[in-house]
Amino acid sequence: MATEVLKLTAQIVISHASMSELTPQELVQEIKDVYNTLIALERGSALPEVAPEVKEAEVVKKPPVPLEEIVKDKYVVCLECGKKMRTLKAHLRKAHQLTPAEYFRRYGLDPKKYPLVCKEYSEQRRRLAKEKGLGEKGFGRKKSA
Repeated sequence: MATEVLKLTAQIVISHASMSELTPQELVQEIKDVYNTLIALERGSALPEVAPEVKEAEVVKKPPVPLEEIVKDKYVVCLECGKKMRTLKAHLRKAHQLTPAEYFRRYGLDPKKYPLVCKEYSEQRRRLAKEKGLGEKGFGRKKSA
């Protein structure tokens, strides 16, 4: 039977994992850290000081393409290799072993200004979603009799 601490741990980790990409090792560490913190809080013991994780100083690379030319109607440009593609997420993972977060950090990009999907593809997906009724109030809920 799951304890309240385990339930809270699961909720917190699920929430965090839904907002950021975690490797399996990071996910396991996240579960351990959250669980141990909740146990410490429950017992009233002092929380250990968490030192910020210090990585090698990542130098922001200068993009090889002017930023105005990264996101176009029919393609987005990969700043790692210069390829023009409709979407970059899978390409970054397969060809460069980068998560979107690492890619944005590496080039100092704002994810809201520089999406990983071209405008045409994004619009096409938006239209399809609207045609299927996604985003409408009550979508996916059973209607009561």
